[in-house]
Amino acid sequence: MSKGTPILYIKEYLSAKNNKRMKPKKQTQEVDINELAISIEVDSALIEDVRTGKVTHLPFDLHDNIQNLILENIDGNLVLNVEDLSDTFHGCYFYNDGVFPYIIKSTLNFLVLHDGKNSCIARIIDVDATPGTRFRFQGEGKPSIEDPNGDSCIWEIDFEIVPLPEKPRTYLMRWNPSISSFTKSDYKECMANLQNGMFRLNWSIHEWEEARRGDMFYMFLTGGKNAGIVFNGQFITDPYPDEDWAGTDKRRMYVDMICTNPVELNKKPHISLEKLKEAIPSINWTRGYSGALLTEEVAAKLDELFTED
Repeated sequence: MSKGTPILYIKEYLSAKNNKRMKPKKQTQEVDINELAISIEVDSALIEDVRTGKVTHLPFDLHDNIQNLILENIDGNLVLNVEDLSDTFHGCYFYNDGVFPYIIKSTLNFLVLHDGKNSCIARIIDVDATPGTRFRFQGEGKPSIEDPNGDSCIWEIDFEIVPLPEKPRTYLMRWNPSISSFTKSDYKECMANLQNGMFRLNWSIHEWEEARRGDMFYMFLTGGKNAGIVFNGQFITDPYPDEDWAGTDKRRMYVDMICTNPVELNKKPHISLEKLKEAIPSINWTRGYSGALLTEEVAAKLDELFTED
């Protein structure tokens, strides 16, 4: 594991501060990837498998041979930092009562996989961490002593990831709670059980032919005084067929997706229906199907509206 390329150019990414897409100053935003990611050298075949979806999880151990990682206490939270540190710290990963000690959404959003020539940015959507070997950390320059009751630990980590395409497509999904199998109560339950700032759904997609894992979407709530864009997110599967959610004999295409930045239904949406009509009059916002592929121009306008204060 190495510190990797200091600067990468990412068009779509999440801010570690507020979990919303940062407002772009240019068409392509310059980002110090080391603030949001760690870089891992892998085989070229693994990069391709991640891009195609053959590999969706990356397991590895945090052990003494992994370079430049340490867990430290910041504002009462144990978090992962990427720094140049003495070799004596490489094994010092606190046990933290069996809870993996860092917060993904506020410290680590991406893994950068590279083979020396090519790279792939993978967004972390979940993590499973298991305490491995425990030991007592004796201090800088002193050997660590294996101890089943020790206060430090070597962790076994499994990251669930989705690749971030260089040019993701953007889709408009629609939700009408009055007819949908996904109810307002379901939404409230999702809001109450967010994991890493997000929840998961599967959703029907009408224009599915070009949709791919990694593409982005905006969810438009139809009807009611708070109609508008209520959350956004990313597809974590390619489209697949399944039974009709409405109970007919029709077969529909679906995608699994992670949903981010949700707003409560009794509060104003990220982008109101009135603002959508004014800013993007080319779309009929009052009627239409779920899963419409947006043009690059419309997607860029939605990105701009979504990040407005």
